[in-house]
Amino acid sequence: MTYHLTDQQLLERFQNTDFVLKTQAQIAKDFERLGYETPDNLKNTALSFEDLIDAVADMLIDVVKLGESQTLQLLYTIDIPQQQFLALTTDLHFLTKGAELIIKREAQKVHLRSVL
Repeated sequence: MTYHLTDQQLLERFQNTDFVLKTQAQIAKDFERLGYETPDNLKNTALSFEDLIDAVADMLIDVVKLGESQTLQLLYTIDIPQQQFLALTTDLHFLTKGAELIIKREAQKVHLRSVL
């Protein structure tokens, strides 16, 4: 039994609608802890991995605009190491890579709950 998903395994799990919806619900829950209103389609429509990246990137930009403390609180809530996230801030594709990081971490949580 494996507790950690590789990128390939993650993409395979994203072929399962139930897994996608649970991951999206986890993302919504963690963003909403900050008082952030998540889009309705995130809660009730299974998005493709690419569409989910776009949706999370849009949400991430809103949180970043709120300021450093909100952004750090989001990272803490999702359980993403600050250094890992900050390393992306100088990347041209910061929002896309940041969104992928969030999705992967949230998917790991969903996966872990399913195997334990």
